[in-house]
Amino acid sequence: MSGPDQRILLHDLRRTLNPGWLPDVLVALSSGPQPYTGLLRTLRSYDVPRGRRWPQPLIQEAVLTRTLRWMQRRGLVERARERAFPFGTVYWLTPAAKELADLVTPMAQWAAAHEDLLEIDRRAWAERRRRAKSGGNRRPRSG
Repeated sequence: MSGPDQRILLHDLRRTLNPGWLPDVLVALSSGPQPYTGLLRTLRSYDVPRGRRWPQPLIQEAVLTRTLRWMQRRGLVERARERAFPFGTVYWLTPAAKELADLVTPMAQWAAAHEDLLEIDRRAWAERRRRAKSGGNRRPRSG
């Protein structure tokens, strides 16, 4: 496969992986089917080590719903309604999504090995957020 072909495919892959929580959902569902509420609980159960300076990521229900719909439309996740009350919905990965989940794990391992690089981005993100809250993004008027 040529370089341009690879770049086009990687561009298309980036679009498919667009939702920010998609890798988290892949990892969470890689252990097997889960009901919606169980998946939400799993995604909210991050254990941020004591002393870390960044906030715990918290997915909102609407974001999870959008991510799951996105994944379903692209053939990455399947779902079924339970037949018994309380009629929940169970989600699981398709075979292609399981392959993709297997590729995400080495990326997480790389991130753990190069956390210093991630810290640079965390600090920049925190600074942007601090400025936004304080109104510091406004430029002084010249006049």
